[in-house]
Amino acid sequence: MTDLPKLNTPARVVALLLALSLAAMLVISLTERFKHPQITVHVQPAPQAPAGMGGDAIGALMQQVAQNPQNVDALVHLVEALMTAQNWEAAETFAQRAVTLDVNNPQPLYLLGVIKHNQGKHKEAAEFLEKVVTLHDNASVRYSLGVLYIHFLNDPARGVEHLSAGLHDPKAGEDLKKGIREELEKAPLPHAGDAEKNTPDQPVRQDKMNKKVNKTNEKEARS
Repeated sequence: MTDLPKLNTPARVVALLLALSLAAMLVISLTERFKHPQITVHVQPAPQAPAGMGGDAIGALMQQVAQNPQNVDALVHLVEALMTAQNWEAAETFAQRAVTLDVNNPQPLYLLGVIKHNQGKHKEAAEFLEKVVTLHDNASVRYSLGVLYIHFLNDPARGVEHLSAGLHDPKAGEDLKKGIREELEKAPLPHAGDAEKNTPDQPVRQDKMNKKVNKTNEKEARS
């Protein structure tokens, strides 16, 4: 996936992370991805598409999809080519079609997450990536979710949760773990004011409960 020229630094970071996750997801078999996790079928990467929609690569993929509209593999390759061309609207349309054909396939869901991020719809991007980890937990996708929540959705607690899950994934490589640790070190701590808001009424509620218990005991003693 090619980053948009106008993206700021955090956007470039998350786009790179999402691209890395995409590369990892492409090795999942389209047919045996969950029944036999030890078996991986490498999917041929989509041809590099030129910057415009009239490119030969995209045209050829369009023909494949037209000839066999139920072919999820062809749809996924077409979506990847459209993403390379930064045609996010068309990519979204075909990714949605792929999801409709195979709701349990994490690839089109992942691609939709990347597309939504590049459209600036970060909340929707996170929702699609959450579905991906539900279907197929993946440390690199957890990494992407962590960055999305921390840098784009102002939810560091949720981001740290995903980063921690990715860090403890036994399948995560050392380079990925290093990146996760760096993000965890940079993650903002909860504000002191927020912590104070969550604690004061706890003793108040406990005090009310104690008073009720005392009144009950007094009534029982009188009877």
